[in-house]
Amino acid sequence: MDMERAAPETGIRWTMPVDAFMSDDYECHESRLNKLYEKAKGAQWDVATDVDWKSELDPDNPLGMPDPTLLIYGSELWERLDTKGRKEVRHHAQGWMLSQILHGEQAALICASKLASAEDSLSARLCAAVQVADEARHVEAYAKLVNEKLTVSYPMSQSLKGLLENTISSSALDITNLGMQVLVEGIALSIFQNVVAYSKDPFIKDLFTRIHRDEARHFAVGRITLTRIYSEMSSTELKEREEFVSEGARVLYDHLCADDIWSPMGFAKEACSAMVRESRVASSIRRAIFRRLVPTIRELGLLTPRVRDTFEKLDVIDYEAMPLAGGEP
Repeated sequence: MDMERAAPETGIRWTMPVDAFMSDDYECHESRLNKLYEKAKGAQWDVATDVDWKSELDPDNPLGMPDPTLLIYGSELWERLDTKGRKEVRHHAQGWMLSQILHGEQAALICASKLASAEDSLSARLCAAVQVADEARHVEAYAKLVNEKLTVSYPMSQSLKGLLENTISSSALDITNLGMQVLVEGIALSIFQNVVAYSKDPFIKDLFTRIHRDEARHFAVGRITLTRIYSEMSSTELKEREEFVSEGARVLYDHLCADDIWSPMGFAKEACSAMVRESRVASSIRRAIFRRLVPTIRELGLLTPRVRDTFEKLDVIDYEAMPLAGGEP
């Protein structure tokens, strides 16, 4: 008898400590979360049938993004590149970005399953449960995009790997929520918004718009849940969360330098990494991706002197005064 064989196991194993919680309270008490759950149920879509996968991407610029969104745009290196060289930079930069998003979506799937098992509130558990389906859909979509539409893919960056490990393996459920729903999702939402705003490819705009809508709900669930939790937390407990936010923000800011793409293109990694960190264009691109995260940290009550100092060093503290983009979806 023929049997279907599983693919050989490759990847990373992290310990995910969680105490499954079985509640005897079946009332959904949190009205804001209940509304998001209802929206999520009505906003499900099918990767296989609702997206036009027959669309062909531009071989010179798969995501259809303008060149000023590239980290080395305007640099001496960029000016020296010929048409073929610039095409290669686009492919590697976009392939790296989508690969990191795909890795992040799989981590979000793991985190959502953890939250669905352990949240005390039934409203929060239902939101986490529907998020599991959302994240599975996003993994399916980005895997199909990376594997079938792009020519370049990358493993998870070391900085992202460290943050995700700390997020998934934390015994504190709120830190899993904070790391994924706020830090990682907050950065991802800004990236998705940029693609929706600037891509000239209708297929890419449609796909990213669908995923952006889903992720905006997840981000809102995290904000609502954590605002309540942190308003009741002691100063000693909050100190650990401040440290987590400070370190996570630094890690993400460094991650956005995309250090991994230079060697595969034959460039000197150290020189290019230094060039990106000194570039005004690259700094402007990276700092703009924090525009949603900083006011959210303010709303959670975690914009303490220590966190503020981190944001000042990253040159993103001016986003503190911004209203939360779009409110709840």
